[in-house]
Amino acid sequence: MQILFLFIGEPHQVFHALPIAAEMADMGVTPRIAVASPAHLRMVEKVAGAYPGFSPPVAICGQHGPAQWLRRLHVSRHPRLPMLWGALPFLRQFDAIVVPERTTTAIRHCLPRRTRLVFTPHGAGDRAIMLDPRDRHFDFVLVAGEKSEQRLLEARTIRPGHYAVNGYVKLDLMTRMQRNRAPLFDNGRPTVLYAPHFRRSLSSWDRFGRDIIRWFAGQDRYNLVVAPHVRLFADARQEEVDAVSQLAVPGKILIDLQSDRLFDMSYTAGADIYLGDVSSQVYEFLATPRPCLFLNAHGVDWRDDPDYLFWTLGDVLDELSGLPSALDHAAERHPLYAEAQRRRLAESVGGDPRGAARRGAEAILRFLAKSGRGDKSGVS
Repeated sequence: MQILFLFIGEPHQVFHALPIAAEMADMGVTPRIAVASPAHLRMVEKVAGAYPGFSPPVAICGQHGPAQWLRRLHVSRHPRLPMLWGALPFLRQFDAIVVPERTTTAIRHCLPRRTRLVFTPHGAGDRAIMLDPRDRHFDFVLVAGEKSEQRLLEARTIRPGHYAVNGYVKLDLMTRMQRNRAPLFDNGRPTVLYAPHFRRSLSSWDRFGRDIIRWFAGQDRYNLVVAPHVRLFADARQEEVDAVSQLAVPGKILIDLQSDRLFDMSYTAGADIYLGDVSSQVYEFLATPRPCLFLNAHGVDWRDDPDYLFWTLGDVLDELSGLPSALDHAAERHPLYAEAQRRRLAESVGGDPRGAARRGAEAILRFLAKSGRGDKSGVS
C-alpha cells in the first residue's frame, strides 16, 4: 500500500499530520512525504527529531512548471492549485493521500478511483470555518474531539464509517518536544501571551495590538510575548514587520512575527496568561488549564454563539481600559473557569492528548484495509 502525506499549505500544518506518519512507520507501514517548500522541510526535521528512527523520504513539489513561475513572479508564495496540477503524475501513484488542508479536494476526480483522500484537521477551534462542504469529498476524516464530531455530523460533512475521533495530534507531538525547554524569561514575572488571529475582520490586532505593547512597556509586573498567527504578517511589507518588531523590550517584551517558534508551542506552553481573540491556539494553551482573557475588538454579541464558545473560558474585555485590572485578578478568578476549561478541552481535543497520532494512524490503516477489500463507497 502506497501512502503519501502531502503538505502544500502553511508549514505549521506539518505538526498536525506528520506525527501520524511517524506512528505508521513504527507500525511497519512507511509512507512517503511531499512538501511545498524548504520551510516545510524544517518542520519535517523537527517532527522527525521527536520520533527516533523516523527518517521518511521527502519530495519537494512545485519546483517546476506553473507553480515555479507563479512563485518567481511573486503572485503566490505557495500556489496550491498549480502545484497540485503539476504534481498529478506523481500523486496518481498512491493508494492514499493524507492532507491537513482542503485545496487538494480540487483534484479529487483527477486521481485514480482506488486513491483515497484522507483529511486530518490543523486546528480545533469553535469557529464555523471548521464546517466546510469540501470535507464531503474526503473518503476519510480524522476528528479531534466530540464537539467537532457533533457539529460535523449535523452539517453532514462527515458520515459514519468514514471518520474517526482520535484527539489532537499536535498536542500529542508537543508532549515529546517540550522536554527540557528553557523558560521564556528569567525574571520571575508572570508571562502574558498575546496571540491575535490573522483575519482582520476577527482579529484584535488592528484595534488593540500596538496599545497593548505600549501598556506592557510602561509597567514592571508582567512579561509579554506577542506571537500572532503566522499569517497575520505573512504578506506584510518588511517595513511594517520591522516597525512592530522594534517595539520589543529585552527582558520584558518578546515580539515574534515570523519564526518557527510560532508553530511549536514554545509560547503557548511557556506563558502563564493567555490574551487573545478567536484563535484556536487557546486550546493549545489550555492543554494545561491557566487564566485566559479575550478581547472583543469588534463589538460581537458573542453569548450563546457556538462560534465563540471558548469565550466562556475566561473574562471578555470590550475595551482595553479593563486590561490592567483583568490581569491583576486573572489568577484569583481562574477557579471560576478551570473546570469549564478542562471540560471544553476534552470535548474539543479529546482530553489527554497522548496517543492521538497513534490512534489516527490506526484508524486510517483500518479504513484503508477495509476500503481495499472492495468498499468503494467513500467517494462523493
